[in-house]
Amino acid sequence: MSTKGFSIVEETSIPSIKQCLIGMPDTGLTGMIAISHIIQSLDLKEIGHFESELLPPVIVIHKGEPKRPVRIFGNENLVAITSETPLNSASMYPLAESMIKWLNEKKIELLITVSGLATQNRMEIQNPVVYGVSTSIDKEQIFNKAGIRLLKEGFMVGPNALILKECMAKNLKNIVLLAQSHYQYPDPGAAAAAIYSLNKLLDISVDVQKLLSQAEEIRLKTRELMQRTNKSLQGMEKSQELELPAMYG
Repeated sequence: MSTKGFSIVEETSIPSIKQCLIGMPDTGLTGMIAISHIIQSLDLKEIGHFESELLPPVIVIHKGEPKRPVRIFGNENLVAITSETPLNSASMYPLAESMIKWLNEKKIELLITVSGLATQNRMEIQNPVVYGVSTSIDKEQIFNKAGIRLLKEGFMVGPNALILKECMAKNLKNIVLLAQSHYQYPDPGAAAAAIYSLNKLLDISVDVQKLLSQAEEIRLKTRELMQRTNKSLQGMEKSQELELPAMYG
């Protein structure tokens, strides 16, 4: 499928998608770390990728094999999309639109995007709180069951905001999980908190002990990616997420 500069290549036929997770490089790399860990833990196979001249000229090497940076993994129950390269504003808009168009065509039932919520006193927080935003009318009931706090006031900036906007336009069920996170540093602890919530939401059992035990290694491995992600988000008013809206209603 091709749309507005993006092509989605299905390496394995994907007739329909019930549930999909998305984790892009963003605050604390929380979503990317969480979704990558889930992909490995559930042994989700690579089933497709995104191609576009709008993406950086990057190829990722894994175990000696060249890979596209924005890839799709999954099985008959769950699909996951993640990127191993930061997205700039020129690619972010059409990528979000192409993702939602493709998922809509696959009759998606539930889309969950995962990210971090920049928290100034994160160093003092042992167990990050996970907040939620959703297009679903029964979101409070869903969140209470999974121990997620409804984000009542705030801003969202970046890829997850665009995906949420597209889901609102298409009337698709989208849940955004935002775990309290470091703003400028990779945060495996926040990713683990998000996975706890996903386990309850999706009735899956993804162990986070390996993720937590390798936290320092992950921070070192993703440090440069975090720096490049911060640069790509600088022009998007990302710091606005630390503010509260001026109007209520």
